[in-house]
Amino acid sequence: MALATLGARLVQVQVLDRNTYAALGERQGTAQWELESVRGAILDRNLNLLAVSDNLPTVWADPRLVTDPYQTAAVLASVLDIDADVIAERLASDRHFVYVARQVSPEDGLAVQEMQLAGIGVRGESSRLRPNGDDFARGLLGATDIDQNPLGGAEKQFTEVLDGTDGREVARIAQSGMPLPTGTELFEPVSHGDDVVLTLHTQMQWVAERSISEAVKATSAKGGMVVVMQTDTGDVMALAAVARDRDTDEVRPVAYNPAYTDAFEPGSVAKSFTVATALEAGLTTPVEVHSTPAAYTFADKEFIEPYSKPSADMTTSEVLVHSSNIGTIKLAERIGATELQRSLRSFGFGRLTGSDDAPALPGESRGILRAAKQWRGTDLATIAFGQGIAITAIQLTAAYNAIANDGVYVTPRLVLGSVGSNGALQPADSIPTRRVLSEQTAQQMQTILAEVVRSGTGKRAAIDGYQVAGKTGTAQKPSPDGGYSSDAYTSSFAGFLPADRPELTVVVVLDEPDEYRAAIVAAPVFAEVAEYALRMLQVSPDA
Repeated sequence: MALATLGARLVQVQVLDRNTYAALGERQGTAQWELESVRGAILDRNLNLLAVSDNLPTVWADPRLVTDPYQTAAVLASVLDIDADVIAERLASDRHFVYVARQVSPEDGLAVQEMQLAGIGVRGESSRLRPNGDDFARGLLGATDIDQNPLGGAEKQFTEVLDGTDGREVARIAQSGMPLPTGTELFEPVSHGDDVVLTLHTQMQWVAERSISEAVKATSAKGGMVVVMQTDTGDVMALAAVARDRDTDEVRPVAYNPAYTDAFEPGSVAKSFTVATALEAGLTTPVEVHSTPAAYTFADKEFIEPYSKPSADMTTSEVLVHSSNIGTIKLAERIGATELQRSLRSFGFGRLTGSDDAPALPGESRGILRAAKQWRGTDLATIAFGQGIAITAIQLTAAYNAIANDGVYVTPRLVLGSVGSNGALQPADSIPTRRVLSEQTAQQMQTILAEVVRSGTGKRAAIDGYQVAGKTGTAQKPSPDGGYSSDAYTSSFAGFLPADRPELTVVVVLDEPDEYRAAIVAAPVFAEVAEYALRMLQVSPDA
């Protein structure tokens, strides 16, 4: 009977349930290890670290092995920045594994490890480190959660490049659990993520953020932006945006990119494109004299010149130098709605900075530029001097950059390329360019805009040793009740330098400053940021 029972059992194990027991033996005789990949870093144009994967201690517990949860919690709370009651609640779990505190400082992790508390362990965990602080380039870089899942910005936009692929190893093990020397059955190597190289210049970004923050604080503005672009390449070297917290009144960098997403009516900075369009079409010359009365009727509306004028007659150049609304309207009448709308669109207004199907950043706005056939009444006049059109700061920067670049529009660029495991830079795709002005017209505009800073509304943007070209813009903001607000303005300055050999284009925008005149509040910020940028790039002064 004993032999019969044993024989039956052998038949069951070796014949009837052969596959079941073979699989059980396989599981008991092999082990699998997941090999974690490292997320790629985000670098600036000089390969300085902006975001990188790090390893921080994480405190964990096996509650079954914790003999006194409340005493253990009290001891841990003396080191960790967590309330003892919170820790005790976690230790009271019936699970085999719980987190006590994730990604603590190395000092706190070492202190817990040295305590040697029963049921408490410390292990390394991947984390994301921002060497310049979490607020630096906050909107552009974005963030990740504690598990390194991307939440926004470059972290999310380029996650396919930054993410690696985890590896796996399956090996036979001895009864003790140790891998056998020749027992590897499967090995899938780790593929670490590539690094992304941005066009950002760390020092320039820092200065831009500091300057616009101080300006917003000083003027009680709601927020502000600064964009710095390299003229010939279109590289965005600084992209700073700050806002005032409604509850705390604190001014700090925002978590998105308003330079790409928030459209505003530009005001007088748009006059440059009306003048440039008239020059390009051969409808005027820089020295042609125009009658510019203090009041002018267009489409049954009387327009009043908002600024004092040196005389009742002004040349085309002086119309821009002294920011004459009426002079600009009279030029727009010559141009016509169809041609002005076409020209503004060629400068990049009413369209995405990349292609119409591929925004440069998530949520990028096209702004508002209606088709010419939809213009009614005073639209030609108001759009000519920057009302009735909405643009973004990056569109404004790229448009002024086209004037600086001798009439060639260069698509703004945020990424230089990526760096893989071989350490070589893989350049990003080339960026499209297009000619929007003849070289002659662009150089005429460079001269006129330099005069704006020398003797016109932009004097506070001047920089010793360098010729600066640019234009102020002070625009009433639309009112929620219709029409325009009488006490809410957008103040801006757009320009480039050195004026006769441009290297940089810089745009400054302030949202609802208490002193709204752009010549007073925006132009000095331009000068501060641009002067530092010239030093960083070692641009020699004018002869």
